[in-house]
Amino acid sequence: MTGFDRQTLDFYASQAEHYLGYRPEDINPELPAFLDLLPRNARILELGCGGGVDAAFMMARGFDVDPTDGVAEMAAQAEMRLRCPVKVMRFDELEAVERYDAIVACASLLHVPVADLSGILSRVWRALKPGGFHLASFKTGSLESRDQHGRYYSYLSREDAAARYADAGNWASIEYAQRQGVGYFSAPALWLEVTARKQA
Repeated sequence: MTGFDRQTLDFYASQAEHYLGYRPEDINPELPAFLDLLPRNARILELGCGGGVDAAFMMARGFDVDPTDGVAEMAAQAEMRLRCPVKVMRFDELEAVERYDAIVACASLLHVPVADLSGILSRVWRALKPGGFHLASFKTGSLESRDQHGRYYSYLSREDAAARYADAGNWASIEYAQRQGVGYFSAPALWLEVTARKQA
């Protein structure tokens, strides 16, 4: 298992400064409602924080946030926004055990190769405290492909996502929702939002 695509990481390394300047204040639309599920002062791990927009929003809401990104250049950009350390960590390097009340991965786990996704999700499950919450968003479509920039995407259907989450661990609940949206440097797409809770 690798859990990452080198070509995709290289793209974000080369585009980090431009990425930060594109829609610089847009938080992921599913985030506010997800945060309402969490206890006050919850500790949150963000996987793939990008320019730090979502992390800043969560911090402003009073949460204890550990922002991470798999690309050093992107983490450096986020540090300038957040004025705090941002750990450089790929998904396959997540080793925490029952440390977090929530793990947020908006538009980031969609870059994990399909064959590796169950393994990465098992790391997410392991890092959550019992009863902890997880939020992720994926593009839907043809299971896996590359976009016009060469970035790898796992375009999961609801059924694809359900199978991989089932492989990852024991969840008390998993909810799915779809929405139309536009990602960074990409055309409009149909998105799949996943909100899961680990068994207490």
